[in-house]
Order: sequence, then structure tokens, then C-alpha cells
Amino acid sequence: MVTAICGVWGAGGYVERSLDAMLGTLSDHGPHSGRWTGSTIGLGRRGRPVTREDLSEPAFAVDAGAGLVAAAAARLDDRDALCDALGIPRPKRAGLADVELILRAWAHWGRQCPAHLLGDYAFAVWDAGRRRLHIVRDAVGIRPLYYAETRRGLVFASTVEAVLAVPEVPRALNEAAVAEHLSSQELRSNTRTFYEAVRKVPSGSMLTVEAGEGGEGGEPRRMRTRTTRHWHPEDAPAAPPASDEAYAEEFLDLYAWAVRERLRGGPVGVHLSGGLDCSSIAVLAARELRRTAHPPPLAFSWQPPREDVLPCSLCAHEYALIDAVCEREDLQVLHCSPQPEDVLRVLQSDGTLPGVHVHMNEEPVQRCAAEQGVRVMLSGWGGDEGVSHNGAGHRQELLLGGQWRKLAVECRAQDAPLTYFLGYIVLPLAFPRLASGLHRWRRGKRFRRDWLMDPVFARRAKRPAAWGRMGIGVRNRQLENFGEGGPTRRIEGWAASGARRGIEYRYPLLDRRIVEFALGLPPEQFRRGRWGRWLMRHALRGVLPEQVCWSLRKADPARQGALMHALAEAAPAVRRRIDERGGGERAQYVHMRRLMERLGAHESELLREPGVVRNALLLLDF
Repeated sequence: MVTAICGVWGAGGYVERSLDAMLGTLSDHGPHSGRWTGSTIGLGRRGRPVTREDLSEPAFAVDAGAGLVAAAAARLDDRDALCDALGIPRPKRAGLADVELILRAWAHWGRQCPAHLLGDYAFAVWDAGRRRLHIVRDAVGIRPLYYAETRRGLVFASTVEAVLAVPEVPRALNEAAVAEHLSSQELRSNTRTFYEAVRKVPSGSMLTVEAGEGGEGGEPRRMRTRTTRHWHPEDAPAAPPASDEAYAEEFLDLYAWAVRERLRGGPVGVHLSGGLDCSSIAVLAARELRRTAHPPPLAFSWQPPREDVLPCSLCAHEYALIDAVCEREDLQVLHCSPQPEDVLRVLQSDGTLPGVHVHMNEEPVQRCAAEQGVRVMLSGWGGDEGVSHNGAGHRQELLLGGQWRKLAVECRAQDAPLTYFLGYIVLPLAFPRLASGLHRWRRGKRFRRDWLMDPVFARRAKRPAAWGRMGIGVRNRQLENFGEGGPTRRIEGWAASGARRGIEYRYPLLDRRIVEFALGLPPEQFRRGRWGRWLMRHALRGVLPEQVCWSLRKADPARQGALMHALAEAAPAVRRRIDERGGGERAQYVHMRRLMERLGAHESELLREPGVVRNALLLLDF
């Protein structure tokens, strides 16, 4: 079920008023809603059914004997194993909703409960006997969860808008986040939002709220909060030594299981590109649905329709890969490229709220998927951070570890010249900022990242951290990505925007078991000579068409060209609206003269640094 939860801790009148305000903002999450209130606590839930079972799913789970109440936005995997561990008889399992299983697991294991749960979840458990509220987010952070502490209590919800709907929550922007937004293509943080008062419950963490000492002079009872981690990716054990075949077989078993568990509900859609991640998910989903006599998934591509693209050998390559997958699995693919109205609609949204951070290519996909009745969308997002990592950092690891012969073999296998060795292995280690600058220059990025930031704001703002040395080794790079909340920004945006159209996104390659498996692999499983993403390629032989499995091309000019054309077409309308209405209060953060000059420039000049231009426009209110 596409669900959202909310809750509030405080005095009685504050609880009722806050819960009303938050549930009002969640109306686009579906018609099924409910609330539960106690003396100092209120929980709310709103959702849209994805399966027939969702129609009868209770909004809350209550264990009166233990004094426990739970609300959840969840999709649990491997339910049979969980029921076995909890001693639930088989005849009773089918009728148990995920929220009821979560409450039983909490009653059984207490705070250790999340370690026994697989799947995507955000849930709250109120323990009346101990007067404690526990708010929990899944390991990778697939389900968003935000909160704010006010003078009168604590509020939390699946969306930022719901938290901000409570009048006591200040709406002041976090200027450090604004500066980072204007200086880069994304705000990477596992805890911070654009609002000073609103925080994220970090992925893999639990926020506990409990009553403190009583207030004085009519003040509400004080509370104590603390955040603890329940998932520690750095503790993932190293995989025991094994052959390439054994690693590939284990991964493929996990992968097929992760896809199968995420097919619950429907109709099902899949992202489809010429890449390994999306293509393999599409193939595995199609085969499992065919095995169970269900309709095949509907495939959605960011590529523009073929007839809209001029003949080009580079463009033809991506279409050929997509066609190979569709022909093998008898899939129908819909090409959904952004139009100027899609770009304008995204740019006019409030860029400080998750949900507008829909990649502009995904906006037409969501619209088309909703028209086709899709309720579950499988995406390959997050694979690059985990099991399909390209092996970046491994060669520096060999260099610093004195494994020079092995490094020489790796470079020779890729036919890497001396300039590659110096530029991509040595220079980033010795002079990371210089390496970053050269990389930007080679990509045609002539401007500083902060060139659209207002000078006065730039002088007072806390600037983003300077470029530093990246972690050495594949595992360290992976841990950095997960620790910084790398995959979650897009996940949070797609969760919010998808919910408005009744679509729930699911990410098989971010399954906790697959992520932990990837973190334990030897580095040579990610890069082998000229082949990055070695394990994925090796495991998917025979699953994917050969040309998809062993393709090294990443250029995608047709998709990029369609997006840039739509952005250029929308620019005059954006400029007119800003001329008529101004940029709102947030114009104080943006170098408006430069921005307007850029919007009026020739298309070739407009599209230099398009990500920075986009971020500036998303911040403005026009």
C-alpha cells in the first residue's frame, strides 16, 4: 500500500490539533485513513491500496495487554521466516497485516526488532507502560521519515509538508543546506533538510522519545530524545573466500529473491535502459510474473521515441540494448521523454520539499505510468553504490598497499597509458582538489559551482565542505555513499511524488541482504581488468542478452539531448514568469542578474552547468 504515517507527542489539545493539520496534507496519499490518540500521543495513517489485501489492512495494531500501539508505512519481505521466528501458525499468517507483524516482533524482541525485519518500512511504536515512543526507519532509508521538536512536543511524518503543517514548527530555511543546494547538483545528508527545524530520522536508525521531568508554570511536560543506529553497514562481515562462480551464484539467488519479494501488488512497471541494473530487474520480474501467470511488467524508458531522434550511431546503441531485452522477454516499452511543460511544472514546484526532486526525466514516466494504472514501479537505482559498483578506488588501494605487480596487470588489461595512471590513480591521491578541477574542466564546466549564489549570502553562509580525499578502496567508497545518505535523496523525492499518483517505488538492488553481501565482497569482484561491475556481468551471463551484459558504453545522447531541448524550450516561459512575479523571498539567495542573463542566452550557453541553473530555479518562488 502507498502509505504515509504521522504522529505527535505533547499535551492533549496540541495532539489533536497537530494530527488534524498533518493528516490534511496527506490527502494525496489515498482515501483510507485513520487515527489513534492517547493522553499525550497521537498517531495517524493514510494510504492507497495496492493489493486487494490492502483494503482490509488495519490502520494500526494494538496489543492492549502489553500496552503497545503501532503505526507503519511498510512492506515486509520474507514474511514466512519472520512468522516462523515469532511462532505464528501458518493458517493465521495470511490474515496478518505488516503493521501487525511489526507489533508482534516488537513485543517479542523490543528494541532489537529492526534487526529481524527485512523490507522497506517506517514505523512508530508507543509503549504506554514505559511512556516511550520509538520511531524507526529501515536500513537503507527507502521509507522517508521526518521530525521536528517544538516547545510543546514532537511531531513526525512521512513528508516534510506534514511536519511543517504544525503551526509551532518554524519554517526558517537552513542556510547551510541552501548554500550546498546552490553549489552542487544535490544535497547529500542523512539527517538535514532545507528547514532548520525539520530533521530526517537517519536511515538504519531509531528515534526514541520519553517523558522527562514535569514542566513548571503550566508548561508542558518535558521530553528527552535520542537517536540510535540499528543497522551498522561497516560491520558487514567479509565474504568467505570462494570462486567467481560461487559468488555469482549466491548473488543471483539473492537478486531473484529480492525482485520476487517486491512484486507483491501491482500492476507492475519497471524502468528500462540499456544498463545492467534496470535491464536485469526487468528480465527477472518478467520471468517471475510469467511463472506465476501474471501479466508482464510494463517497461518505461527515459529515451525519447525513436522517431524523434535524428539518425546517430551513438543514439542507436542504447535503443538496440533496450530492444534486445524487450524481444527476449516479450516486453512492451513506453518511451517517455520530458516536454517543456514537464520541465516548467517541476521548476515551479517548491525545491525545498522532497517530491520535486524528481529527476526531470522521471516526471513524464510517472504521469504515463499513472495513466496506465501502474501501482508498483521497480527501479535499479542504488545499484551503483552497492553490488554493481564500478570498482572505483581499487587501483589506489593496490598502489598504496604495495601491490604494484597486480596494479600493473590491471592497467595493462585496460590498455591504460601512463597518463591514465597519473591522472586517475596518482593525482586524486596527491592533489584531490586539483584532480576535481581538471575533471570539471574536461567536462566543459567553466564556472565555479557557486556562480549563481548571491554574493552577500555567499559571504555569510556556511559553505559546503571543501573537496577532500575520497576513501581508498571499494568498501570505503561504498560506506561513504551509504553513510552520507547518497541514494536517499532521489528515493525520498520519488516516494513523495509517486505517492501523489498512487505509485510505490521499490529498489531490489537496495535490499539489505544484497547491500551487506556487496560490502563483504573482495574488491576484485567489482573490477577485473577492463571490466568494471564485474560480478554483475559475470552473474548475469545467460540472463541478459550478451550485448547488454558486456556493453561498456555509458553515453546516452538521445536522453540527454531530449532533456536539454525541453529545458531550453521552457526557459523563455520561466524568464517571463520571473519578470512578472519576481523570485519571491528566496531571491535573496540567488544571483538574479546572472540567472536572468543565462535564461536569455543562446541554447548552447544556457545549457552550460544546467544542474546549477535548475537548482537555482527550484529554490525560487515564481
